[in-house]
Amino acid sequence: MTESRPPAASGRRIVETFARCGIDSITTVPDFVQLSVHAHLDRDPQRFMVTYCANENQAVHVAMGQYIGGRNPAVLMQNQGLHNCVNSLRACGLDAGMPLLFVIGQFGREFANVGRDARKSGRRIVSLLEPVLDALGVPSWKVECDDDVPAIEVAWRSAVQRMQPSAVIIGNYTLWD
Repeated sequence: MTESRPPAASGRRIVETFARCGIDSITTVPDFVQLSVHAHLDRDPQRFMVTYCANENQAVHVAMGQYIGGRNPAVLMQNQGLHNCVNSLRACGLDAGMPLLFVIGQFGREFANVGRDARKSGRRIVSLLEPVLDALGVPSWKVECDDDVPAIEVAWRSAVQRMQPSAVIIGNYTLWD
């Protein structure tokens, strides 16, 4: 018996979208959901400066410094990391008015929940992500398959226009291509 894998977004397409947006640096605590994205970023050090951080708070603060220094950063992390760095997001993104793009993998999401409302996941780390972002006033877009990848550009433009953080939620393990 074979189990079909739910649809997912291509790591290559996500990285190509970062490049089209002008994103030139990534701060991250590696995300298991986005491993193929990390692999593509690491293959292109001329285009992307990737900074691996000890924790998500450090990733947010380093991204803020990179933005002040003239770069266009994105912060990649898991849902657990977003919960860990809420105060840094508040201070560096919301209060300081930095257009940081958070790209957050839904680690621990059940395959049966992919394509459905993540708020109905049986795992709190998954179900609480969108309500936490909503409570913070951080708009979010979902990317669960290749058709959703253009949402990254929309989220990036929103962050830059508002001078506030935006979030992209990667709902399923990215594809290796």
